[in-house]
Amino acid sequence: MALPPKQPSGPAAGRPPGGTGAPPRPLAPKGGPADDDAADEEKLVPTELDDASHAEFRMLYDIAAQNVLFAKRQQWRVVEYFTLLGLALVAIGTAMPFAPDVARFVAGFLVFVGAVSVAVIVMLQSWQGNEHAKMSYLVGDFSNLARSALRRKPKLSSDVHRYFILLVMLLYIVVLDVVIFRLLADIGR
Repeated sequence: MALPPKQPSGPAAGRPPGGTGAPPRPLAPKGGPADDDAADEEKLVPTELDDASHAEFRMLYDIAAQNVLFAKRQQWRVVEYFTLLGLALVAIGTAMPFAPDVARFVAGFLVFVGAVSVAVIVMLQSWQGNEHAKMSYLVGDFSNLARSALRRKPKLSSDVHRYFILLVMLLYIVVLDVVIFRLLADIGR
């Protein structure tokens, strides 16, 4: 003889089986006025893309976002490697003072590496801009709520932040290059 299933008692009574037991709660209002026009604006208007195209757009958007993060990481790595190279050259020049000709060559090499580093950082910034443009294009075919969520931060604000960071990176490399050039010139005397 089989026993009947045990009925829950206490706070878990009345919850549906298989899950946390809490019924799904309705979405919170978006913070605007509670009139009918605002409610109509916040209703979901799904994408008109078929499932395969929508999945393709999402994949392309994710790849573009990953490319932006990769390019930004590479920019910081260029800055890090340039710093390490400059510090290593100064340490070597301090430990074993360079002859004047060698000091000029090393300083010229560092200026060349600094110029290449600046060019690489600018190219990576251009790549990020292209990926952001791709992402903006792809968002145009997402649902209205996805577009609204992705546009919460104004484009101008994003651009100001990105280009300020770029300016800081470039100034850092130029200033460090000048300082190390002068140190190597003093070491070579």
